[in-house]
Amino acid sequence: MPNIEIKNLCKKYTSGKNEVIALNDINLYIESGKYHTLLGPSGCGKTTLLRTIAGLIEATSGQILFDKKDVSKSPTQDRDIGFVFQQFAIFPHLDVWHNTAYGPLIKGWSHKEIEKAVEKNLKLVSLYERHDAMPSELSGGMKQRLGLARALATKSKILLLDEPLSALDAKIGEYLRYELNEIARENNITAIHVTHNQEEAMTISDNIILMKKGRIIQTGTPEELYDHPNSIFCANFLGKCNFFIGDKVEDNVISHYGHHIRFKGGIDSKRIVVGVRPEKIRLEERNEKDIQHGEIESINFLGYLYEYIIESGGQKVRAYKRIKEYKIKDRFKVGDKISFWFNAEDTFAWPEPENFTDEHSLE
Repeated sequence: MPNIEIKNLCKKYTSGKNEVIALNDINLYIESGKYHTLLGPSGCGKTTLLRTIAGLIEATSGQILFDKKDVSKSPTQDRDIGFVFQQFAIFPHLDVWHNTAYGPLIKGWSHKEIEKAVEKNLKLVSLYERHDAMPSELSGGMKQRLGLARALATKSKILLLDEPLSALDAKIGEYLRYELNEIARENNITAIHVTHNQEEAMTISDNIILMKKGRIIQTGTPEELYDHPNSIFCANFLGKCNFFIGDKVEDNVISHYGHHIRFKGGIDSKRIVVGVRPEKIRLEERNEKDIQHGEIESINFLGYLYEYIIESGGQKVRAYKRIKEYKIKDRFKVGDKISFWFNAEDTFAWPEPENFTDEHSLE
């Protein structure tokens, strides 16, 4: 099980007179035996990074090391990886058994070794009973599981997955999230999984690598990125976040539309952006305390909670409340004028960027 180390990795493309930087000085340590997710918006470089690790794209500069061995110039077949593609990538003219056997066969394994590998991995993905079925007879979820069995059959200890669930319907995709992580853990595999789906990344990952515009913004467990985002972009991309901008009037206080908002941590800046998750917003009937006021614009039922959209001071504030929380549905209605507040320890804070709208954009 190799550890993967990436040093000063860059990938540039030339289009006419323009130069496009797809990867911009990437430095990353990928611990063996963990499920890692490359997360970010479309065009951020996550698939380019995955394919560079695989050897399908040659880097412009930098190094890729597997257990301290430089594989930057090694062909894909010498890197001992399994690759699961978004669009299944299985042979339509071969049945399930022969699709799974293809990799070991190319590697020159004995018939006995091939049979053992095929049986083990088809059972692992619950397809052994369909070993003689053709791909056209399989559902989308079964085809993706077959692609996974093919990748695992070669006994590769590095598994690369490029948007493997995006072509599946929601229920199958949700089921496979748990199955993929469990299979990787049981087989002691280092997995690197590309997705733009925040919920998918939060569910499946031991470690998330958040990217934007060819750079790594933050890495850590799902809990670390959600509870301690290091940037406005991270707070806004991973989950929902409300932002309040104001002038600092005390060490941990800003003035926002005439109201004082306390935040956690000292920030050395005149203008501060304070972030707070919707579930941390507290709602009350209208009162005259030094807390913010607004009017409920809409209430959305999300199954396990209600989402309240509150118009306040020219901005929309989102609050989440559990269904049974203080019989909340009976307390507040659309059009009600209410007050809301949150604790300082539940906030994030950053200096206001020069172009705040662009900085916290998801593009």
